[in-house]
Amino acid sequence: MAGVLSHHSGHSPAMRLTRVLVVVATAAAAVAIAPSPAFAIPSGDGWSGSWKYTGGSSVQVKLDVPGAKLVANGWDALGTRAFVLNVTDTVADGKCAYVKWTAAATTEHWSCGNGTTVQVAGLPTSTNAVTAVLCRDSLTHDNKTNCNVIDVPSSAADAFIRTEGNGAQWAYYDGYAGEDWGAWITIGDVHFDYFGWDDWPAGQRLIESYLTFLEPACGSGTVQSASPPATVSDCVDYDLSVSPPDTHVTGTAWGVGCTWSLRGVNPPHHCIKLRVPQPS
Repeated sequence: MAGVLSHHSGHSPAMRLTRVLVVVATAAAAVAIAPSPAFAIPSGDGWSGSWKYTGGSSVQVKLDVPGAKLVANGWDALGTRAFVLNVTDTVADGKCAYVKWTAAATTEHWSCGNGTTVQVAGLPTSTNAVTAVLCRDSLTHDNKTNCNVIDVPSSAADAFIRTEGNGAQWAYYDGYAGEDWGAWITIGDVHFDYFGWDDWPAGQRLIESYLTFLEPACGSGTVQSASPPATVSDCVDYDLSVSPPDTHVTGTAWGVGCTWSLRGVNPPHHCIKLRVPQPS
């Protein structure tokens, strides 16, 4: 176990600033020894993604990039889901908002014109996982840029996934002086949070993460895209937050949060995987 923190310390701006000070020495050392790639990671201002089960059978999916927005409202009937999509072009720049939605099949949708929202209903129901991609596109639909993506796991084989409150989200901060982005996975009473600084060193993403138990449970958290993966696992009967070592990744940052019961023999594991794409 790399570290133990009181759950009650939270993730206030003051704590985030403390984390910044803690990792400065690590990041500075990495800069000193790492080769300098020929590129830098673009700003992620305005990029975010989320999905969450909000109560009853409802699930909501959101994606944002500068100039485009997707809000998908869904209903989950014992693992069979239906969605209505709302695709919005938010900037008057002669471009369109583009969505590629993959569930039962792959469909494509556009909204063109500042403030224009196109609603897409009647999509086939599906028990599959969902992958949503949001981009900016030209009026001729042949120049997709600034593509963002999120994945929503299927709940057909694991009813626990559709528990109210379960979900995952990530967002870049706008003007915050600490880390560049944060990502949060909620799976039952276990939270796996990971936070990133882009270009520490240039072309890489420095990540630190925390696994928090809100109630007695077993859980694990892994920054899967790191080499080697940074992981922590524990079973506790009280509130606790633990953290694996800080790590670096290049490109997409994949995190996995899991939970399982303290009781029984080989209890089932419930897991959520979240990717934080690198802005383009």
